[in-house]
Amino acid sequence: MENATVWDVIVCEDFTDLREAMADYLRESGQWQVRAVGDGQALRQTLVDRGADVLLLDVGLPHESGIEIARWAKAAYPALGIVMLSGRTSPSDRLAGWRAGTDGYLSKPAQMEEVELALKAIVMRGRSARALSKPAQNAPVLLVQQDVLVSTDGARCRLAPRETMLLQVLAMPHGSLVLQDTLVGLLWPDDSENQENALFSLVRRLRRKLDGIGFPADALTVVRGRGYKLRAPLRLG
Repeated sequence: MENATVWDVIVCEDFTDLREAMADYLRESGQWQVRAVGDGQALRQTLVDRGADVLLLDVGLPHESGIEIARWAKAAYPALGIVMLSGRTSPSDRLAGWRAGTDGYLSKPAQMEEVELALKAIVMRGRSARALSKPAQNAPVLLVQQDVLVSTDGARCRLAPRETMLLQVLAMPHGSLVLQDTLVGLLWPDDSENQENALFSLVRRLRRKLDGIGFPADALTVVRGRGYKLRAPLRLG
């Protein structure tokens, strides 16, 4: 890649001073568009708002391990590159990181130059989340900013904002399982306790709307006890 290339990185680190130092270093190089967050919930929302090329992920995060977050991120965004940063250096810890789907594992304290080189190595291998396979061009379109779903024959259906977000998450990437807990945390970020019934009701309403504009009956399916899949292709617009 040429020096003019700018890559999109998310830095997820709960220690504020270290997070800001890494974000500042990457920004100053001129090759990174940096977003920095301090926990898994903020990371999930940031990825839903806009994908990234690579993620720099701390293992020891509050409320949720970086290992679990890496496992979710790889399931939801298979082409997302992940560099894990950890003070845990035992072989078993490293194996856990690799098994979660990370592409690189750095031990703390790591030199900033080493961190940047690890991130570059991954994006230069073409591991870009924007390189996800695209649905067929004649697939229905979800107009995210308008909360409107448009069928292949032009029929339009107005969606509630949470219905739009649910479809948006399930469409990236097409056909992947998204865990129930992940959806609850994204859809009710300020009140995620005991929202499983609310999610079930939301899915039921959305299914009726999908049926009404010609989606297959099994377009939105539940994997009982785990999460949901969108089996029909859908383009985001």
